[in-house]
Amino acid sequence: MILRLCLDLNIWCAALLAERKRRQDTACQTLVKIVKDRECNWGRVELVISWGMLNRLEKVLVKDLQVSSLSAQMYLRSIESYTLQSPQLTLGGTGVVPLHDTEDAHVLETAVAGKAQVLVTANFRDFVDKNVEIVLENRHGVYRSADFRCHIVHPYLMVHWLDNLAFYPDF
Repeated sequence: MILRLCLDLNIWCAALLAERKRRQDTACQTLVKIVKDRECNWGRVELVISWGMLNRLEKVLVKDLQVSSLSAQMYLRSIESYTLQSPQLTLGGTGVVPLHDTEDAHVLETAVAGKAQVLVTANFRDFVDKNVEIVLENRHGVYRSADFRCHIVHPYLMVHWLDNLAFYPDF
């Protein structure tokens, strides 16, 4: 199986902050490692991310998290390198997802454009709209369009899924 995974910017930020605090094996760090290794217990992993997401991540790292510009650039280059063996670095979304926050809409549109099976976010509520069926409150929803669906999952639940080989979501 190939798992196409889109990580919201908060996952990348949380993983980096945990690393800076010398923490290990947080849910976000685990997800980033899976993307970096391009594999998990289920099989091959392909990262779905857009240039717009990377540009926004750079701004957040430098302005909000006070990461040096050089360190931010190195982090972004690392993320870009995780996509080299798969064509999942997209130009961006389609501009049709009606979320209130344009950044969250862009992330969901990127997931849809890149055909991600799962979008992982710590800000689950920000992705809920009329096209999202809530499966587990604040933890799991399914975004549906006419010809596509994408699971929206909290990082703790996603790591639990990945650790539990007996559980296999219907992708």
